[in-house]
Amino acid sequence: MSPVRLFLLPGNLVCDVLHVEDDSSRAMLRTLVNMLVWNTMAVLALLPFV
Repeated sequence: MSPVRLFLLPGNLVCDVLHVEDDSSRAMLRTLVNMLVWNTMAVLALLPFV
C-alpha cells in the first residue's frame, strides 16, 4: 500500500461504511475524517514532550 493510500485510509473507510457515493461529498467527508484522525494522532504523539 502506498503512503498516500495509507494516509487517506481512515476517510475512505468511513465513506465506504456510510455508503457515500457522490464525489464532492466523499471528498469533504474524507477530508474531515482524515484531519480529525491525523491531528489526534499528532497531538497524542507529541503530548509526552510538552
